[in-house]
Amino acid sequence: MKRTVVVVNGEQYWQGYLPEHEVVSRRLQDTSWVLRDGELWCIDRQSAIRVEGILWRVGAIRPEPRHRVLLDVIRLSGVPCVNPASTLARSYDRLSMLAEMRAAGLPVIPFNVAVGDDMVRRIARPPPFVVKVGNHHGGYGKAQVRSEAEWSDLADLIFTANDYAVVEPFIQYRRDVRCLAIRDRLWAMERRGAGWKANVQTRAYQVIDPPDVLAMHTRRALEHLGADIVALDFLETQEGEFLLLECNDTPGLSGFPESLREALAECLRDRLGRLGG
Repeated sequence: MKRTVVVVNGEQYWQGYLPEHEVVSRRLQDTSWVLRDGELWCIDRQSAIRVEGILWRVGAIRPEPRHRVLLDVIRLSGVPCVNPASTLARSYDRLSMLAEMRAAGLPVIPFNVAVGDDMVRRIARPPPFVVKVGNHHGGYGKAQVRSEAEWSDLADLIFTANDYAVVEPFIQYRRDVRCLAIRDRLWAMERRGAGWKANVQTRAYQVIDPPDVLAMHTRRALEHLGADIVALDFLETQEGEFLLLECNDTPGLSGFPESLREALAECLRDRLGRLGG
């Protein structure tokens, strides 16, 4: 049966991977959602669409509380979603994502957290270190602190952000590796960025065979979250140790083989097929 699939904040090519369904793209920032009499509707200025499947591709936008509420609405609706709405909710915030990765027993990079007025000064560590403010993505809200003087000035700015802050050690890493899993399939990519921020302004990359230890960690994260797709970003230290920076449940797909997109479409096709009809 042909169903209406909404791609939320996603790429424009998904109709080609789901030709048997009607695929429409909508931006989360421009839509409202209604669950009425068991039916889920996505509404914008042009139309109201009854949603029968969702491909959630929300990435580097500023998260808002209503976005988190929407995940609960999708979960209540029973509409098939990739990743599942329950998975997306568990990793919605950076801190909840880090807590989930620690609960899964993965080698999360050590960090300190400050919540509350003027608490950020209490979490400093010997420079150099990295400070991350709030739940931003794409390299935003992050700064490297190289001296006590820099930290004094930056701490004053962080005070005005009215958000939590995380401090991590600065790693002179050997390489940055993303390991991506879709169900039982795995891919990995080495990346080199333009500066100290890993995975920002990537200048060079190559797809590699997933190192065994990273494959194990990625499968564990996928199983722990009940996910269809996850990507884990690791830094390899000069000593050869891998540290986990983050887990992304809506990872970008550029640079990976075409088969990855086909595998992700198959996840949604499988969930839609379970509805019958």
